[in-house]
Amino acid sequence: MKGWIGVFGVALLASGLAQQTVTLRAWTIGPEDASRTRATNLVEAAEELNRILEAEKAPYRVRVETSFETTSWDNYHRRLLLAFQSGQAPDIVQTTHVDIGAYAEGGYIVPLEEYLGRYRTFQDVTPALWSAVTYRGKRYGVPQDTEARPLYFNKPLLAKLGWSSSQIAGLAQAIREGRFTWEDLIRVGQEAVQKGVVRPGYAYWHRPVNGPDFYQFYYACGGTLQNPQTGKLVLDRTALGCMYGLLGRLVQTGVMTRNLLGMTWDNWHNTVSSGQVLFASAGTWTWAQWATQYYAKDHGGYEYLWQTFGFALQPAVRPGGKPVTLSQPQAYLVTAASRNKELAVRLLSLVTQPKYDAKHALGSAHLPILRTTYVLPEVRSDRFLQSVRYKLDYTTYQAMSPDWGVYADAVFRGISAVESGQLSPEAAVDLVAKDLGAKLGDRVEVR
Repeated sequence: MKGWIGVFGVALLASGLAQQTVTLRAWTIGPEDASRTRATNLVEAAEELNRILEAEKAPYRVRVETSFETTSWDNYHRRLLLAFQSGQAPDIVQTTHVDIGAYAEGGYIVPLEEYLGRYRTFQDVTPALWSAVTYRGKRYGVPQDTEARPLYFNKPLLAKLGWSSSQIAGLAQAIREGRFTWEDLIRVGQEAVQKGVVRPGYAYWHRPVNGPDFYQFYYACGGTLQNPQTGKLVLDRTALGCMYGLLGRLVQTGVMTRNLLGMTWDNWHNTVSSGQVLFASAGTWTWAQWATQYYAKDHGGYEYLWQTFGFALQPAVRPGGKPVTLSQPQAYLVTAASRNKELAVRLLSLVTQPKYDAKHALGSAHLPILRTTYVLPEVRSDRFLQSVRYKLDYTTYQAMSPDWGVYADAVFRGISAVESGQLSPEAAVDLVAKDLGAKLGDRVEVR
């Protein structure tokens, strides 16, 4: 297991007797180095908690054991499920908000409503983020971070196409106002290939594996993922056909390579960050990854990134339409197996402070969860965070349902079939609708 283990323990002496030590275990995950604060912030918050317990003359202190995974999400989810099913789960797990529905239905995590009102720090969480951790009317998690997923564009490559500096500087606003759409991106991408500015298939890249980002296309096409009244998943055939049609056109026009899916993330990041791709959809955290792990690390870091890349929302499908982005908030969850649930929430109340929120946001290029974090001097002076903050006004989320994995896998199989040329967009929609109907029955609304 590739990862990191940190342990913090205090057993103070009082009148010559050792204090009782309560151990809390927390499992976390993220890109290597950039998001390690998901674990280390808990360690620092434990130090703060022990000082408070000492002042309160409490008969115990807290020992926190944290693990930080840098392996794949699939491996992490398997590890979590095995721990849940064997009764060996830690006290706290950090994962995506999408997992809450399945874990809540499985009885693996507990709602936190009875605890959250006791701590003032939770009141500062951006209100919309509470909805992302609420399942069937109950809050099951404490938001840990959030993000947006920009469209990155390569400024030197646009300049080679003859774009002026003002045109390049104005691209993000043009996308925001619906004046530069996906059809415009395809047109510019084709021109870049025809003029030899990029290789065929290198004008636009989306992520190389299954994941949340694809639903930006679906939302841009007017799709809905979940019925807010019933909680059932929704498959909008028209929106899905629009999405598959767009992805198919990106390949058919030579703008995007047919061999993108299945590429390793390291290859993807190194190719894009080294300036070989004109447009690419990624995350805000990618900015920090490129600066600390990939090509930019040895070529000027953040200075190189600012010189090379701009970032915008994901374009609208039609002129005048609304551009989008997508967020997948991370959250700390308290497990049903924990014997110290109230103490775990108290620890989370301390880690939910601007000083920890800012440290994580600045180091990982994720967005703060607290409203007051944005007014801290170090955050106010961070050019990137301030530049991408507005994207949350355009954000969308995945559905939070125990059936989400089945739904997402079916939609992704359709993506693979369309991009490989095996199925037309219409045939792929039919296949996905039939597949979901068979597997989910009336738990999905096909419209």
